[in-house]
Amino acid sequence: MGTRADVSGGRSRLLRAVLIGRTAEGAGARRGGSIRHDLAALPGDLGLSGAAVAATDGWLQWIEGPGPQLCAAMAQIAPDTVPEDVRLLSAGWTDARRFARWPLFHAVVHRHAARLCAGAAWSPEEDLLRLAMPVFDDLSQDHALGSFAQSDLLRRVPDFVERLLDCDAEPALPVTARDDLQARAGFVEACLQRLGQMRDAAAIGLAEGALAQTRLNSLLQRAGRPSQPLDPRGRVCLVLPPGQAEMIGTILKADLLRLAGLSVRVILEPETGDILASLRDEAGAVVIVTGPRMAAETADGRSAQLVAQLRQALPERRVLRGGLASGPLAECAERLALLRHRAGLAPVQGLDWAAMGSLATLIGAGPQGAVPGLFA
Repeated sequence: MGTRADVSGGRSRLLRAVLIGRTAEGAGARRGGSIRHDLAALPGDLGLSGAAVAATDGWLQWIEGPGPQLCAAMAQIAPDTVPEDVRLLSAGWTDARRFARWPLFHAVVHRHAARLCAGAAWSPEEDLLRLAMPVFDDLSQDHALGSFAQSDLLRRVPDFVERLLDCDAEPALPVTARDDLQARAGFVEACLQRLGQMRDAAAIGLAEGALAQTRLNSLLQRAGRPSQPLDPRGRVCLVLPPGQAEMIGTILKADLLRLAGLSVRVILEPETGDILASLRDEAGAVVIVTGPRMAAETADGRSAQLVAQLRQALPERRVLRGGLASGPLAECAERLALLRHRAGLAPVQGLDWAAMGSLATLIGAGPQGAVPGLFA
């Protein structure tokens, strides 16, 4: 949960790149492992921020900042890398920084037990993306909790939930959750999880939990919701599985994706056939089957079954599973951007970073999305 901010204070479009590198025992000084340290040694006035993760056999690096500066930094470093050892996992435009308080030259290297390679070869791109999403989700949550405003918001959850359950009380969203959609999503998800824990512990019944959700949804509606973007950067269909009663997570996910510039259609149909007909009307849109946020769904729950049916019926479409197990609700737009801006594991050394810097200068205020002309 966290507010995205541009530490430069400007409103120009930012570029985000996610690199992966592999290390080899006994490798030379200029093998992939060293680029992480070279990035950290860049001058602070480049305005780059990000996060570094050391894996078992390599590393992941998130870099964000003004497009020309980011490309200039990569142009300085990339020629000295070994092509097969440093790859670009994802690259695209973004409106705000994810790790604004972590300047690249002060980056702390985080540790993760993941492996990036299968033997001598890289793991499949899809597997690497699936690995990177929760890793950076966790770091983003850590980054946000370093802010007093965000950590204070979480401390308010127990009292707020008690007021939701008290029919004589008049709960109000905390100011931070009311005014900041991303903070709101994190706060509401924490409230839903607390309600789920109370339900599982038999501290409340189904009726009490449903009433609390109704009151919470009313507060969210009064706080205001983003409208569909006039010039969308992509399209998403959110599908609620038939029989699923919990909708607050779906509503907030739609709001977050719209705020990120995506056109969102929420599909509420009682039968799979009707869902498929609606999805065929939205050809090319990413499909996300939503799930509950109060508690993790079982591996064969409603959303998993519907995902399997949709993937079989629409093999050409990207069908993703939402819900608590998919990651923090507040990070959903970032997770989707990582997938939409995938770079095909392009070798970092093989890219013309100087040309990309010129392009970034020209279109820095252009639409968010994958870097045009270079990545799908």
